[in-house]
This record gives sequence, structure tokens and C-alpha cells, in this order.
Amino acid sequence: MGAIVSNPRKKFLFSLEFINYPVEPYLFQKCTLPEITVDQVAHGDLNRDVKTAGRVQIGNFTAEKLETTSGSDTWLRSWINSCQDHILGGGLSPLEYWDDIKVTELAEDGRTSIQTWLMHEVWPCKVNGQDLDRMASENTIESIEFSVGTVEKI
Repeated sequence: MGAIVSNPRKKFLFSLEFINYPVEPYLFQKCTLPEITVDQVAHGDLNRDVKTAGRVQIGNFTAEKLETTSGSDTWLRSWINSCQDHILGGGLSPLEYWDDIKVTELAEDGRTSIQTWLMHEVWPCKVNGQDLDRMASENTIESIEFSVGTVEKI
């Protein structure tokens, strides 16, 4: 009879760390990593198309059911407004609002890393509103979608 191994992916433990923002990592339950697509470019000196790799397209990263580990989440609204301020108009240059984020899948102990992804040129492009309920005490952000320049598994 073999050893019994618990399933570390069963508890949905993920950590989201913002490299350039002085905030504690967020914990969240679900994420969708960016899709990576390579365009096909057809060339033709023959009587058929010769296909080669073209431009790379990186999709968006989405984190759902986020909970801050400490402090306020008002910095997120400031960050999205630095990209494009919907009240005042305009925004900073990309070099000023891009950040790097590290996503870590955690084991059941909440500390041991199973897998890690590092994303660059990241900025928030969609923040879903929070449900305000006087009978509930949850302090979670439902969903954040980030634009991603590059992604690597480390």
C-alpha cells in the first residue's frame, strides 16, 4: 500500500505580489493566466504557403475573489486612475504605471510554493465592483483583470 499524498491544489491557495507597490501580497481563490498566441505568417515562393512564426500576442491575467492580507485596497483605484483617469482625463506614460507581479500557487500550509509565474509590463485594465452588503463582512475584490506584456514560469 502506497503513501497517502494530500492534494495541494484542493484549497485554491494563490498569492499575488506586486513588485513595485509597497503592499502586502493578496490571497485569491481563482486565476486565469494569460494565453500566449503566435501569429502564423504565410510566405509563398513555392506553389504552397510556407508558414512561419510571426508576432506574439499575450492575453490578460484575471484574479478572482481577492482578499488583502493587511491594509486598504484604495491603492488599486489610484493605480488604475494613473493609467487613465476617467474624471480628469489623461494618464501617466506606460513606464510610470507598468508593474511586475508574481503569482504563486501555494501548498495547503499557505507558505510552500508549488508553482510561480512572473509577469512584466502589467497594469490593471478592469476592476469589478464590490458588492456592498450591510449583513456581510467580507472584504474581497470580486475580480481584477490585468493587461500583461510578458509572462514566464519560474
